[in-house]
Amino acid sequence: MSRRYLSQVLSTALVIVMSTSVLAGEDNKLTHEDKIYGLSLFWKEASDNFAYFDQVPELDFDAAYQGFIPRVLATQSDYEYYRELMRFNALLKDGHTNVYLPQGLEQGHIDWPSIGLYEANKEAVVISTSLALQHSIPLGSTLVKLDDVELATYLEASVMPYIASSTEHILWHSAVRDALDGKPGSHVKLTLKTPQGEIKQLTLTRDNNLRKRANPEESERISLKRAQSNGELFEFKWLEPGMGYLALNGFHDKQILTDFYAALDDIRKAKRLIIDLRFNGGGDSLIAAEILSHFSETELKGAIWKTRKHIAAFKAWGKYDANYKVYADDNAWESGEMEIFPSKENPIIVPTYVLTSRDTASAAEDFLIYADPLAHFTVLGEKTYGSTGQPIFFDLPGGGSFRICTKRDTYPDGREFVGYGITPDVLMTITAERLIAEQDFMLEEAINRLK
Repeated sequence: MSRRYLSQVLSTALVIVMSTSVLAGEDNKLTHEDKIYGLSLFWKEASDNFAYFDQVPELDFDAAYQGFIPRVLATQSDYEYYRELMRFNALLKDGHTNVYLPQGLEQGHIDWPSIGLYEANKEAVVISTSLALQHSIPLGSTLVKLDDVELATYLEASVMPYIASSTEHILWHSAVRDALDGKPGSHVKLTLKTPQGEIKQLTLTRDNNLRKRANPEESERISLKRAQSNGELFEFKWLEPGMGYLALNGFHDKQILTDFYAALDDIRKAKRLIIDLRFNGGGDSLIAAEILSHFSETELKGAIWKTRKHIAAFKAWGKYDANYKVYADDNAWESGEMEIFPSKENPIIVPTYVLTSRDTASAAEDFLIYADPLAHFTVLGEKTYGSTGQPIFFDLPGGGSFRICTKRDTYPDGREFVGYGITPDVLMTITAERLIAEQDFMLEEAINRLK
């Protein structure tokens, strides 16, 4: 055994021991009263404020709450407790309703082997590995089994119950991403199918983070090249003469408006345009509409919304007066609509393709709602994330928190998209073969259609 290898082994072992000793003293702070209070607070606020109970008609939320009381009391650590809260939260199946662990609590409880997975058409594709594993696990291999259990069965039993997701495709995306998570230092048996069709089995250690802490050089990886943003909020460039590419990578910062207006004169020169929303996770819907108003000849109408309405006396009267029955049934709503944006002078009306992905979410989806009537826009890509709304946040015992989605949004004509995702005009599917090809096939398709 080389000295360098021995040093790495000892360093990793030391990190494990230190992590375990720290957790032993810091991961069992919550009392039974704390645990009951946290669970009850979530149940109470969700019962009063959650906007999408109709999308989980099979859920008896009160019965589920009662069933989770002994579960949270049986937890042996704060981490286990928060995992149970996440499981309870996941019953609501909403991407804007989440439980968040206290800062640092996950460290010491979760690690994974040094490979990265990406969901492609319900397959788990290896898109990255450490240098040490590159010859054992070819990039583009698909994961067939974990610990001798078929992938779908494993995910449905061990991973998906903890994931809050409004849509099936995001549930799968998140489950594949988290599939290899487990106790640091534990082992997981993988059955893989290589791009050449060979079936391989190997057992890996969940030690990615431990290795990186012990030896930063361990973080070096090889990866499949995939489409990605430039790392900035905004990008404008020419793909070819007359064809512009406009990337809007986030609506959470008003800086994108400054960047957009700085480039507007150049954008106006485009005869054909591609707007890329694939890496936009949302932000402020008004920023989205402000930008879009430069591409419309008519006013823009956004989503209509409604939120639950509680008036205590009306609820009491509703027990015997039909005029107030909706309050007694917890089915009274306040409704409204997003701000209407007038079009700007000299709008940019050219053939335009808008690229979307599973990561196009929230305010980026609101952008698409505003853009729905625009005849010169064609949406191309994956189904969007399928979740938006207005969350309300609460603190939990032990330093964690949760949020509940209080507002539901639909198209102006009432069509639903939360719980489904916005389906593009041209639906594109990511497959293992397309990942292996390492080409931006969505951008290429849009370019070819605009030529």
